[in-house]
Amino acid sequence: MEKKDDDSIEKPEKRAMISSSGDFTEFDKHISVSGSAKISGGKVDKSIRIAGSGKINGDLECSGLTTSGSLNGSGNVTVHGDISSSGTFNVAGFLYGDESADFAGSAQVGNIITIQGSLIASGTFIGGNFVRGEQSVNLSGSSDINGNLSSEKNININGSTNIEGNVVAENVIIGVQEKIKKQHYKIHGSILAKNKVNIIKTHVDGNIKGKDVKIGQRTEILGNVYYVDIIEIDEKAKLANEPIQIKLDEL
Repeated sequence: MEKKDDDSIEKPEKRAMISSSGDFTEFDKHISVSGSAKISGGKVDKSIRIAGSGKINGDLECSGLTTSGSLNGSGNVTVHGDISSSGTFNVAGFLYGDESADFAGSAQVGNIITIQGSLIASGTFIGGNFVRGEQSVNLSGSSDINGNLSSEKNININGSTNIEGNVVAENVIIGVQEKIKKQHYKIHGSILAKNKVNIIKTHVDGNIKGKDVKIGQRTEILGNVYYVDIIEIDEKAKLANEPIQIKLDEL
């Protein structure tokens, strides 16, 4: 009798278990829990809605995630749908979403964040090694990212922001919607845009590169500024080096 390789044996999928001290209602497409909820690691083929406090022990995979209280996860979270939080959202591992993510309260993710749709954070937002919102990124609260921030389309930042890595997108807009006097946008890497860069009151340790570049008041650039077509520099901006015009294929 031929012995099967252990790797060829399909292991049963681990199902997550959900318990709650309050109401627990299961519908065709989602599960609604209130009070204090506990979720074991595993997979749920439905969207999860939590009103109260939720705790995830291990990795979780689900079809959607909505929280209006507090959520704490000890592992990774994979969501095949939208993510929405209006309270406290803490995940120790990575966060992956097939669609969009909207954080209106406090959000902290320890590792990589990858959102296929739009990423919106209007409260306190702390990201791990790499943060990406494929369709767009909008940060309007207080943000701290310990790595790169990227999007295939637009990145729009308003609110106190510290980014340890690079900012990479088609268009990068920082600070232009706020009427503030103090400089409180800090980019420790470079800003790299396929099209436009428009920044105000921003400190950049690295370079800036874009097709059209606008450097607003109280902005400080320690690296080089590269542009293709248009360069605008406010008289109150500080550049360590003269701007350098490049060709489109050098972006």
